[in-house]
Amino acid sequence: MGAQRQRRLTWAAAIGMAPAILFPFLNRYTAHPGETVMLLMPPVLGSLLWWGWRRVRKIPWWHYALYGLVLTVVVAAAESFAAYMAGGRVLVREIFWALYFIVAWRLAWAVWVRTVGRLGEPRRRWARRIRRRKTAAPSQRRWVAAAACNAPARVFLTIFLFVPLVIGSLVHRFKIGNSPDIRTHSALPLEDVSFVTDDGLKLSGWFLREPSSNITVVICHGAGANKGNFVDFMRVFEGSGYNSLIFDFRGHGESQGHTSTFGLLEVRDVKAAVDWLKRTRPTEAQQVFGLGSSMGAMALVRAAARDPRIEAVVLDSCFAGAPQLARDHARGIPVLGRVFAEIVLASLSLHAGHSFWQLQAGPAVGALAPRPVLLIHGEQDTLIPIEQFQMLCQQAREPKSEWLGPGPHSNIMTTDFYEYRRRVISLLEAARR
Repeated sequence: MGAQRQRRLTWAAAIGMAPAILFPFLNRYTAHPGETVMLLMPPVLGSLLWWGWRRVRKIPWWHYALYGLVLTVVVAAAESFAAYMAGGRVLVREIFWALYFIVAWRLAWAVWVRTVGRLGEPRRRWARRIRRRKTAAPSQRRWVAAAACNAPARVFLTIFLFVPLVIGSLVHRFKIGNSPDIRTHSALPLEDVSFVTDDGLKLSGWFLREPSSNITVVICHGAGANKGNFVDFMRVFEGSGYNSLIFDFRGHGESQGHTSTFGLLEVRDVKAAVDWLKRTRPTEAQQVFGLGSSMGAMALVRAAARDPRIEAVVLDSCFAGAPQLARDHARGIPVLGRVFAEIVLASLSLHAGHSFWQLQAGPAVGALAPRPVLLIHGEQDTLIPIEQFQMLCQQAREPKSEWLGPGPHSNIMTTDFYEYRRRVISLLEAARR
């Protein structure tokens, strides 16, 4: 027993010290400390299971190997299907990134079942039997009440364990690459370009030149998309006298990084795009306008509020702010809805390394004046409530235009292309010098 106890203590010390030892080393090779935390999660959880439960230690090694092989094949097939549906291609390294997330989830579930999942389980079963009886002693009724309290406790602990994991898979997302032949996306004569952000990430983009135009529109896509998904937005400006630049945000498409912050760090990406235009395309970018959708709209309006070089802005399906959006979606959760929203915001902030309570579009859209702004929202948008569109319309200052158009979230352009194009071009024409 002494030797066994010594081994367990050694494992406990290793589990406790490993994250502190490995974090500085891994942090050199990741784009963000949140990514480092995600990389550490599977080995730490796996070591915890190995140390704490003898049945886990008895599982043959080949079971793990077979599980890993089957899981890799399943993930590769799932990503291939997702890439096919998105008109993109599978990036091999992303298979292992997604696999790492799934393994982390599986290990976290195993730890949960053996700890929080068993919290008060024998007492709950006993209380269920007591409740079925017609008579019960006062002391038994007190025990039944105590057992009933275990359910909220389990829910509370589960939220704090699993919400951060869910958020981690949203912030540190796997990417679908664009097609290797950009002509498969469109017959447009696209020029492949790239530029680097202030924090050292290389972003991939496409530039579409319009003959004799000295104005360029920067197009900013939504979360989970890429420039290939949004290439049709370039058709809005085709033949209208505007050059256009579309690029993959950090953590999307062909660009570097995996951390997506829904408009916080993406401000740097918009700035990098404008810097690149002014530096390498000064003739074509004497004026710079912007069009953003969803996350791209949030990043664009926050960048434009700080950068007067962006002289007109179109905000498509923009949310008013992360706190408002989280609270709106958590409103349907009884009793703990507001608490749940704050936990989500805290988890987002933890993974991103920046406060999501500060992710607001309202102050930024109010700071755009006297530059013109067009706000667009879909009547069938179930992701971002119409009330948030109305809130932004109230905070925007003249000159401003508003359109509550047909279609779901971020798809008004595809629902009514010609009206979308007319309204956008009208706004930009008013901003031309």
